[in-house]
Amino acid sequence: MKAPIPIPVPALVADCGGLVSQIALAVPTAFFQSADVFDGCRPLVPIGDLIRALPADVEVFLLVDDTAVSLANNWISTLDPVCSLHFVALDRSTGTVPGPWIQDMFHVRIAPAPHAGFDHADDMQIVVAPGDPVGRCLADFLAVAVAELSVDLPGGNQLVGRDFRLIGHSDLQRQGPVDASSCNPLCMLDPRPVSVFGYRLHSGAASTDAASGRLHQYGFHVDQFVSLTGLDKEGRPLLLVGEPHLAEQDTSSILVDNARMLLDASVSLLVEQGFAVIRNPVPFVVAPDSGKRLPRLYNNVIVENAVREGRSKPMVWLPQFADVEPLASDDARNLALWEELGFDVIPVQGWSHLASRNGALRCASKVLKRVADQDRYKLNFHR
Repeated sequence: MKAPIPIPVPALVADCGGLVSQIALAVPTAFFQSADVFDGCRPLVPIGDLIRALPADVEVFLLVDDTAVSLANNWISTLDPVCSLHFVALDRSTGTVPGPWIQDMFHVRIAPAPHAGFDHADDMQIVVAPGDPVGRCLADFLAVAVAELSVDLPGGNQLVGRDFRLIGHSDLQRQGPVDASSCNPLCMLDPRPVSVFGYRLHSGAASTDAASGRLHQYGFHVDQFVSLTGLDKEGRPLLLVGEPHLAEQDTSSILVDNARMLLDASVSLLVEQGFAVIRNPVPFVVAPDSGKRLPRLYNNVIVENAVREGRSKPMVWLPQFADVEPLASDDARNLALWEELGFDVIPVQGWSHLASRNGALRCASKVLKRVADQDRYKLNFHR
């Protein structure tokens, strides 16, 4: 096993590694309205199931508009959660909760030792864009520092590993060339080296020749189709990357064929950059409310690589869809894949209710703090 690369501080909270101890969720006021408003979809269902699935030693900070606190209290009372839950109310004079995708609203950094901008060891820092009300409100509630950076990088288009970051090409392109200079916005956000999620098209065919063609990105964000596992395979960080297919066996779709080709090309570029890849099934299904054929985001997960007390394996929270749609086979296949990797899988139901909005479990959550277990932080995968 390779020795972990030491990461200077401050650094972003990783998407794998230690136990999740604090997590933030956001619920817009509109979600408390009747299901009729959403064409029969009930967006509170998957968020509520996630809250129910979190262990007792996890603190949940639920951001809601101050006008919706009583509605949120009534809803939470129906869930009977075991986790510790705190309401964080946004003052209407400063802004409102714009949607459930809190992953994109701000970044979270931790300094494991005293550092400029941090007052104490293990201090948290909320990194916000100018004018962001959600991150600032949470920082005020937690009494932690705020850093305002000009970098415009949604959290969903970045996956943070132990010693790397995987960023979607569309946002790398907007940020300009990536270099190691201290004034580079991406390096100011986090010092880990950057890899790119994207593909190249050359002469009409998918290609990963670094000298040919322009880079493109498939999908809106990298976390739609890529999962970090926190594992290594033959010395390479192991990723799960979605493999598109049609759920209906008697139909065909150019959309799915194109998605398959472009994600195959994206995998080739990931392997070229030093990653190991396993593919997981991702069905493209007509969404219940919009009528559009969209992927079901099984890669949108929360991962731990340490073992909680009372358990024998690390945990992964996995979105499920078969409670609403005929996707029991895909639910089971994705669950079995994570089990084969050595995880205790916690299925979280109901994500069909948000399928038309192109997000799932990771998009709707923001891990604020992990309890690091250095002896288990970097596991090896043997197959």
